[in-house]
Amino acid sequence: MFRLRTYIEEIVKTGSFSQAAANLYISQPSISACVKRLEQKIGEPLFDRSVTPVQLTQCGEAYLRAARQIQLAEEDFSTFLDEYRECGGGKLVIGGSNLNISYILPPLLQRFSARYPDVELELVEGSIDALQQMLWEGSVDLVMDSCDADASRFRTYYYKDENLILAAPPQLSRNLEAYALSYEDIRNNRHRDSAVQPLPLYLLNNVPFISLTPETDTWQRVQTICRESGFEPKIVFSLSQQTTAFNMASAGLGVTFVSDTLIKNANFVSDMKFFKVSDREGHRQIKVFQKLNRYTSYAVKAFLQLLEK
Repeated sequence: MFRLRTYIEEIVKTGSFSQAAANLYISQPSISACVKRLEQKIGEPLFDRSVTPVQLTQCGEAYLRAARQIQLAEEDFSTFLDEYRECGGGKLVIGGSNLNISYILPPLLQRFSARYPDVELELVEGSIDALQQMLWEGSVDLVMDSCDADASRFRTYYYKDENLILAAPPQLSRNLEAYALSYEDIRNNRHRDSAVQPLPLYLLNNVPFISLTPETDTWQRVQTICRESGFEPKIVFSLSQQTTAFNMASAGLGVTFVSDTLIKNANFVSDMKFFKVSDREGHRQIKVFQKLNRYTSYAVKAFLQLLEK
């Protein structure tokens, strides 16, 4: 029943039986006849042919979801067989943001590759929304991020803590010296000391802010920090990557919220100043997510075990 999944997906993609047939190198009557026989077997139409482009019916959507689940199950079993026969190896696909792939994953992957040289590694960089969708669909095995994931869909593994801090160029922080921290202070985790006071954000009235875009965990936390402080930032740029925002701030274009992970690992600009922010929203965890109820391959098991060490 589900062997026609490729046909159905191509019709959905193109919105046309004739174009789908052309893309699949079969005749239009053939693809139409195949779909018609499938609909007769099911007893319900899969497509609404009264609209242009054609669209899946509710039954068609359910068919495609089931077909994709069966495909994932087949892929999982194929992975198991390969590993069973080879006693190891395989492939591991990990998704993450630019920050995580640039600074957090490399030392982990170095240790992993040294221990499991036969495992092929692939990295996928993207937004957390896109990566979680890929994780759900099965095109990535694991995703690393600081956001919270839907517990009904994903299993979460803790890796490490990090903190958000405010980074400001010297020309925008001259009156804030009482709260300022240096690069060495951040390296030594002084911003995590309870005796260090967070910067009152009202002192930044009319200071230009470089924000991250709304799909990021950083943006959501910064919104809470500002709202609880009764502060409305004057946003001049909205960017998708912390690294870009930090580089813009280093050029004197504004202040920005970044993680201490970035400051500890990035090419440091010596005259930048840093400021502690609210502990409650400023503290977060780096985690790894895995889809629930999916076969855990040899490579995935090995990587997850590495997180615990």
